[in-house]
Amino acid sequence: MERLSGQRAIVTGGANGIGRAIATAFAREGCDVFFTALNDEPAARSTLAELRGYGVQADYMLLDAADPDAVPLLMESASKALGLADVLVNNAATATRTAFLDLTPVEYERVMAVNLQFPFFATQAFAARLRTAGAPGSIINISSLSATSAISAMAHYQCSKAGLSMLTRGAAYELAPFGIRVNTISPGLTATKSNAAQWRDDPDLWQARGKDIPLGRPGRPEDLAGAAVFLASSESGWMTGGDVAVDGGEVVL
Repeated sequence: MERLSGQRAIVTGGANGIGRAIATAFAREGCDVFFTALNDEPAARSTLAELRGYGVQADYMLLDAADPDAVPLLMESASKALGLADVLVNNAATATRTAFLDLTPVEYERVMAVNLQFPFFATQAFAARLRTAGAPGSIINISSLSATSAISAMAHYQCSKAGLSMLTRGAAYELAPFGIRVNTISPGLTATKSNAAQWRDDPDLWQARGKDIPLGRPGRPEDLAGAAVFLASSESGWMTGGDVAVDGGEVVL
């Protein structure tokens, strides 16, 4: 349908999982895409080939979101590849499972740097470029249901995602006068690299967890892509500060 024809998007963490599904859906809808990957060059090259197969411009860079220089590096590289982008998807994230009483400052700081500090300043830099150009745009933050629901041994991750969800609301309010929209997608239990030991190595446990979800199964990365396309498109033009739960009904539990 090419609902995003003529648009240009930056997708962080776009080589695998949810990020790749979103980047692919964008390309399928006619959107040029620049994405980042942490260190998985083979996956990044595979994603790049898939995106270009839809006839759009696409490129990527390897980037550690915890690097203090990550935001300017991303903005400069994306600008060189695509010009002025009008969609930013803050998807890159990291997660560890450590009991609260055992959590170290180093582990805490990396999770917060990747999951909150980087998207905070990426949103700021991206919006500043749009404001200077007098152009509208859409920013999509990939949060989590765990922003509002406690999960054992993940207090640091929960704090980072709660902060990201609040970033959406604060930025949406301040950026609305410039026509820049900011929204959140909150996935439920979804197959990602961080939980691969379950869905890949222990499928029985994975399916058992899925049975507790009202729609009867865990999520797949592709389940998130439609919401991202909607939030990037003009179809959601009167929507900002929102939080879209894509979770198989977990939010009602």
